[in-house]
Amino acid sequence: MFCVLLVTVILFVFEVFPVDKIAFLIIVSLILLGLVKPEEAISGFSNSATIAVLALMILAIALEENGVINGLSSGMGRIKGFPLYVMAPLFMSVTAGISVFISTTAVVIVFIKIVNQLSEKYNVSQSKLLLPISFAGILGGSCTLMGTSTNLIVNSVATDLGAEKLGFFEFSLLGSIFLIISIVYLTLTLHWLPWGKTKNIDEDYNLDNYVTHVHINAGSQWVGKTIQESFLFENPDVTLLKLTRNHRVHNSPGKYITFKAGDELLLLCDLENLSRINAWENLPNQHAYI
Repeated sequence: MFCVLLVTVILFVFEVFPVDKIAFLIIVSLILLGLVKPEEAISGFSNSATIAVLALMILAIALEENGVINGLSSGMGRIKGFPLYVMAPLFMSVTAGISVFISTTAVVIVFIKIVNQLSEKYNVSQSKLLLPISFAGILGGSCTLMGTSTNLIVNSVATDLGAEKLGFFEFSLLGSIFLIISIVYLTLTLHWLPWGKTKNIDEDYNLDNYVTHVHINAGSQWVGKTIQESFLFENPDVTLLKLTRNHRVHNSPGKYITFKAGDELLLLCDLENLSRINAWENLPNQHAYI
């Protein structure tokens, strides 16, 4: 069992395979080694916590797609003229408030972009805002049962062991106390955080990349070619996120898949490659069709 855990940690650290494949590898390994029964190995998929976490992810994606998160956070740019010791607690309060009901990761990603824009336009220090925002997101997510997936899993395990089911706001009072203390503490300790811009944050997180849909027509020169043979595979600045064929979605398709007419691609690329895709076979710039 410890060997399986050690191998798992190594695979996660070095990202040898995608996270979902590593997770399934763990399940298969436990079955083959006889550590669990097949029924026990797949029982987690029927666990209420697993379903709740999945539903939470769907909710977070829906709110992002509908612009709810961006709408709530877009007004933060108006506080650019405030002193840092006022701006920081405001950012932390809004981040924590949204994280109470939405996945913390999604919220923090949005605020990373906002802080980066404020830094570029108004010389606001990224280094003094990013750490407080991250902590506020974590603490805000700990105030409710659905604020973080960890709470849902703990609740499910405790219920299975005979404990009473936790309510949605069961620990909100304690969570709010810790959150308020943390906001005050982080605001007072801003002086000791480094001042200046966090370098290359756009490059590290690909914040300036574009996501575009590409449809392969019957006459395209890509038809019959594998992903490996296309410039998508050779170009490090272009990532093929998804391939849809006959209403079937292939996430992170392999390099040996052959393009067919009617395939729809979801690409992540920078502006230069986006222009290259739009100009492919002299097509209009308004459409990413090849």
